[in-house]
Amino acid sequence: MVMSQNIQYGAGTDGRWAGLVELVREVGPQLLLLQEADHLADPAAAAAAAEAFGMELAVAPSRNLPVAVAWDPAQLRVENVETRYTGEMHHGYAAARIAPWGIAAELPAPLVAISAHLIPYSAQAAAVEAQILAARVHRHGGIGLIGGDINHPTFDDPEPDWETVRPYNRSARCRRRERPGDPWASDRIVGQVLRDADLTDVAAHLADLRGDPLLRRPTAWHGGLRVDQVHTTAALTPAVVDYRVIAHDHSDHHAVIVDLDLTRVDAGPLGDFT
Repeated sequence: MVMSQNIQYGAGTDGRWAGLVELVREVGPQLLLLQEADHLADPAAAAAAAEAFGMELAVAPSRNLPVAVAWDPAQLRVENVETRYTGEMHHGYAAARIAPWGIAAELPAPLVAISAHLIPYSAQAAAVEAQILAARVHRHGGIGLIGGDINHPTFDDPEPDWETVRPYNRSARCRRRERPGDPWASDRIVGQVLRDADLTDVAAHLADLRGDPLLRRPTAWHGGLRVDQVHTTAALTPAVVDYRVIAHDHSDHHAVIVDLDLTRVDAGPLGDFT
């Protein structure tokens, strides 16, 4: 089970952290992807969080708000947490490379799980960040996922009511209008980049498969967008068995959960990319 959660800036100082820890422990993920983990940049706070979760945890360096990845060491062996290009991104990323053995299935390559937080201020800038992440998730054979606060419209979700969205978010996430008064339309370049990198939007995939449009519902309090997303590589997509959102009031984002059956991985022709 993979859980992604934007914990919202300031969780370590405003009283919400205990509730977030309790939520994680109740869900019990094997992999935990965190965004806006500013207080975990303090090594002592990161160590305390790892102990509270009952997991090992790594925090990526960041120019702004760090991301983190945590894992259950009783079930997963993480060989490395790669952050090579995090300095080139607004918030950064953390790519955990999980050993391809002892994880319910013997895999032909490592499983790469990336905690991501794309820049919110520009769809074009976020698309470049998405291109970097697409390269990193395929780097060790092509079995992997990108999860986190993607911040921008997906390839094919319905249009939100843009008139209810804050102007600065609208300007960052919509296409330019020719004239004032023209209707707003999503700039879907980030979703297109991820799609063109052979990544599958898990919620949309299961929504279409099951005929359940509610799986595409928004994941944050503001903006009407499903900004929290999980995208799987072609090899990992057959292993996706469930997706759900857990609503709570410990953050301005809800938790996103993906269940995987790794015996269903379709390795196909794997490669090792630089």
